[in-house]
Amino acid sequence: FIYSESDLSEQEVLALKAEGSKLGHNVQFRSKRHATERMKWESPLAFISYDSRDRDIARTIAVQLQRMRCPVWYDEFSLAVGDNIRDKIEKGLKECHKCILLLSERFFANTGWTKKEFDSIFTREVLEGRNLVLPVWVGVTKLAVYEYSPGLLNVKGIDWSLGEEEVCRRLLVPIIEGKPGNWSSS
Repeated sequence: FIYSESDLSEQEVLALKAEGSKLGHNVQFRSKRHATERMKWESPLAFISYDSRDRDIARTIAVQLQRMRCPVWYDEFSLAVGDNIRDKIEKGLKECHKCILLLSERFFANTGWTKKEFDSIFTREVLEGRNLVLPVWVGVTKLAVYEYSPGLLNVKGIDWSLGEEEVCRRLLVPIIEGKPGNWSSS
């Protein structure tokens, strides 16, 4: 498999496949276009909730998890021009197995979408009687988390300072382990 951040022309992809074939390899090419197409038929396992000013971090997590074959609900992947934003977000929050919260001072200060997403996922946790939240701490303190929602301190999170690969590796485990239809679910 060849993974690319940019889309190549059909001719470029065919040339890569031909070169790989000469070496005895069956080359498969994956790009943003592939991820977008795959998202049309694949149900996301995790919803990524974040303040728009933390978009770079959210995008990094979304792309990395996609590379790890973990489909996510991320606005840039999941919303198309003309979509009803509220309906699509609510559907994503209802259907995803877990919800990744990028906890930052900006997240805490946002009284719009992030607050509504947090309230919705919190309500779903109460309704289903199970933990859905996977917190990623982005430069926040225990006190700031407590002031936003005391219950969040009782949920093991991961600090973004560990680096994108480690954070995504640790997020993947709880997302995949208990997903519906997984052989290892309890």
